[in-house]
Amino acid sequence: MRTVSLPRFVSSAKLVAGLAAALIGLSACGGGGDGSLSNNGSTLPKLADGGAADDSSSSAGSSASSPGATGAPASRPPPSPVTGTAKLRLVSTSGGAGLPFSAGYAFKQGDIPSGRFITASGGNLRGFQATVKNRWRDGSVKFAVLSGLLDMTANSEQTLSIGWAETGPSAPALGLADLKATGVSASISYGSYGSATWSSNGWDTPFMSWISGPEMSSWLYRQPIGTDQHLVAWLEVRLYRGGAVEIVPWIENGYLLRAAPGERSGTAAFSINGNVRFSRDITLYNHTRAVLGSGQTLSHWLGSDPQVTFRHDMGYLQLTGLVPAYRGVTSPSARVFERIVTSYTPLGQHEYPNGMGAGGFHPSIGPLPEWDVVYMTSDGDPRAWRAVQINGYAAGRYGFHFRDETTNRAPRISSYPNLVLGTGAGISSSGASSKNQYTPNATGGVPPAFATSHMPSIGYMAYLVTGRWYFIDEMQLLSSMVFLKQTDTVRNFTDGIILSFAGANTTRGAAWALRALADVAAATPDDDQPLRSEFVASLEHNIDWHYTRYVAQQSNPLGLAQPYSDYTPGDGKIDSAAWMEDFLTWSFGNMKSVQAHTAALDDKLDRFLAWKYRSIVGRLGPNQAGNWSYRRAASYTVPYAPSEIETVDWVGGSGPWYPNWGAAYAAANYPYDAGTTLLDSYIDGDGLSTSYWGNLQPAIAYAVEQDAAGARDGYDRMVSAPNWQSAAKWFDSDTPVWSVRPRNVPY
Repeated sequence: MRTVSLPRFVSSAKLVAGLAAALIGLSACGGGGDGSLSNNGSTLPKLADGGAADDSSSSAGSSASSPGATGAPASRPPPSPVTGTAKLRLVSTSGGAGLPFSAGYAFKQGDIPSGRFITASGGNLRGFQATVKNRWRDGSVKFAVLSGLLDMTANSEQTLSIGWAETGPSAPALGLADLKATGVSASISYGSYGSATWSSNGWDTPFMSWISGPEMSSWLYRQPIGTDQHLVAWLEVRLYRGGAVEIVPWIENGYLLRAAPGERSGTAAFSINGNVRFSRDITLYNHTRAVLGSGQTLSHWLGSDPQVTFRHDMGYLQLTGLVPAYRGVTSPSARVFERIVTSYTPLGQHEYPNGMGAGGFHPSIGPLPEWDVVYMTSDGDPRAWRAVQINGYAAGRYGFHFRDETTNRAPRISSYPNLVLGTGAGISSSGASSKNQYTPNATGGVPPAFATSHMPSIGYMAYLVTGRWYFIDEMQLLSSMVFLKQTDTVRNFTDGIILSFAGANTTRGAAWALRALADVAAATPDDDQPLRSEFVASLEHNIDWHYTRYVAQQSNPLGLAQPYSDYTPGDGKIDSAAWMEDFLTWSFGNMKSVQAHTAALDDKLDRFLAWKYRSIVGRLGPNQAGNWSYRRAASYTVPYAPSEIETVDWVGGSGPWYPNWGAAYAAANYPYDAGTTLLDSYIDGDGLSTSYWGNLQPAIAYAVEQDAAGARDGYDRMVSAPNWQSAAKWFDSDTPVWSVRPRNVPY
């Protein structure tokens, strides 16, 4: 039996309803300046055996050890990291006995060891299961879908404490016979195009079994709508013990190579047992999809909606490394709630920009978009809980849903070495095919503009907190589209290389594309093959390419990647956007943190990051000659090389280059003004939350976490500036999206 560092619960032999439990707070790292976020043993308690999780997922190919960080100066106090406990809080506005619930849950590496089973205690729990979808490299649980039945009083919060048991459940899983026994029928219609219907034996042939357990089982269903070659009706169905059925229905208009894609209009309707639950006139442009819900209805229930909302433990979620940590604290009266959406409209814009690709600040842009961040910084405000899901659904309005008609899944990267997107889907800056192989050009109305240079993270947080297949499918379709928009020779065919200097990307677009790739590789279930292996392989090709270009040979000593343009041509040097570079730096740090790659790539990624973090750490140097002063770390552009862009050797790495950041500072003609305040980029207004000072926070935060040379010193200079605290107040009052902080320091 494995020894754990925290005491175990003393309880009866079986988990019973009403078992009270309290988890001891987790600590991410030890003292002595060790900023490690890793676990050497489980910090979650052992709970009573019985009622434990169903471990139904393979661990093959799961991700890696957590980032190590050592070497903080001994003179500093031991860091006080982000802390949290593995718990889940639930509220029902209706209340009732045996209310069904399901939520996604991410776990810190080592907390649920291999061979142990997730379980829960607390509240009036009638039954519980957990279906493991991903494991860390050591075999411990990374992500699972938690489900069960709970007695709840209306508007009274209940807390479930999550731990582990040595034995798993013995009850049989709910099956299709149980689904049919409920008598449920469902139909989706779309005007004159026709309808798709499921009832009785029609439930016997699901497209996919997503979850199988004694408390909840889930399946995916699909049918063509009438004889149309593009329209497909989909259902994500959850069946709970006791007979409750929850359905998320949608209509999709998006195949990869099927001829004549275009818009389709009609009255979309969804019914359960003949009762119309949704009806609305909609126009589906090519390669879009619409979830058939509206207002407060985000899913449909056979019977009454239990109206359960969740509050994950935000400190614990951030400690997993699957999302950044945030310093912002959003109060219930914060102005951000004036723009957070709580009512859903199919194909509505919601919190996406009017024109994706326009310049300037937009709250959808960042490591995570505002709606996802506010869920964490507000401690799970139910308005933000809804906004996470609504904006996840709303991404269906964009034309990136190119489903492979041969598999009815996202296209496999290895299957299409030369295929590139055709026109008409609203995707900007698409490349070319050396074999003249393109997806069919679309006709009719064009979906809203979608620019990977400005794209938000889509579906990721929604998947992590709900566990719905719809959202992981959205992520997979998005990343496959990003692959297909690259020129085939530039992406190196099936390698899927994303280049900062390619016109299909730009530096910022490469950052966001690589974020999407790392996140989908980490989140795609271990047994969802071959898609997971395809995404992991592409991620590893990108790590290898960047290592080979920038580390295995000589390269720019400032840690700057090749830019897509020179902002000041003709002046004898390259000036480009430092803030875009910061996006790219963070994106590679995120790869290390979510750890979807295999151990074979650890050394290359670590060595690349040691080089890449120079680009942010070097700009937070002392305010003295020979350095780039931290006071001007947020400059709009910085000198990349002392030559015109056409004459710099990036391929061979010979430059010419500036020897250090002090030389680049001199080339920018900046003085070393006396003083310690941070300068420029609206720092004395809202610039820390909306401008270039904010843009650099994720890069330096991850540099500190991952113990980049000099990172803690540079970070301390920044946060010790006399105007830092006043600038940081904007993170709380209005805009938390850029408030990323290191997990392993006290501020």
